Amino acid sequence: MTWTAVISLAALLTSIYFSVYQIRKSKHAKQTKRFQPDYDLLDETVVLLDKLAGTTALKADLSRLGELLSCIKLAERRFPNLPLGTVVAHIDAYRKTPLPDNFDRELAAKRISLDVLLDLSRQQGAAIANALAAISAVQNEIDRRTS
Repeated sequence: MTWTAVISLAALLTSIYFSVYQIRKSKHAKQTKRFQPDYDLLDETVVLLDKLAGTTALKADLSRLGELLSCIKLAERRFPNLPLGTVVAHIDAYRKTPLPDNFDRELAAKRISLDVLLDLSRQQGAAIANALAAISAVQNEIDRRTS
């Protein structure tokens, strides 16, 4: 083999390496771009859940969460291999535990017991913690796939 052939072979191998590298880099960028809106959606959901965790939610407080939940369900259809169904299930569980909007009047009139209100409040806290853990798992999976 001549030096020209060796140099040509090295140039060919280098060219192939950089071509494969660029293809992989392009695929990675496309996948990151594909996941970014849903990652941001989950971030927004975390912010809202953190805000709701500081209070005992009433039915009126959950309208924005319902909007975010419908967007998460759409993302679940787009990416069925991500564990978004778990996020949906935990948020649904949370949405089933709000206090009645007039709970203070019902409590004063003794139509609802304090134990029921405390139980609902505990259920809300557990559902928020579970939803936040599920969102973190999905975001970690997205990070793993895009890094």
